[in-house]
Amino acid sequence: MILYHFCCERDMKGIRSDGITKGVIAGEIRINGKWQPYFRPQWQWLTLDGSREEQSWATKHTIRYDRTEYRWTVEIPEAEESQLYDMERLEAAIPGTDALFLGWPGSENWRVYRGNIPRKWLKKLEHWDRLTGRWENVAWTKH
Repeated sequence: MILYHFCCERDMKGIRSDGITKGVIAGEIRINGKWQPYFRPQWQWLTLDGSREEQSWATKHTIRYDRTEYRWTVEIPEAEESQLYDMERLEAAIPGTDALFLGWPGSENWRVYRGNIPRKWLKKLEHWDRLTGRWENVAWTKH
């Protein structure tokens, strides 16, 4: 299955060396009557939609850098597709996570992979050229 992972320049070094490994699911949990934030590591965010313009989660209204500067094409092997979750499946596994998807245009295309995505699944790297308004291939060494 082909999906995409968008990221910024500062994430590139880690992805080039280790694959996609820093993703989390964030939420809140009630502890001693108070809501506390929690983070579940090793959940990598991907999308079926490779269009830069349709990535509402990356809006500069909430962050100050371009999280769609780079686009990785990721090929999840068929034997690993069971580790992909859409909103409904993730909500069934971890109640309350539907809130991570609700209200975000394009979230029906989002998928979360449980585990790390190794470098060998990264098939293509592209950089968004603001001057031409097109994706340009970036050379990198696959292993």
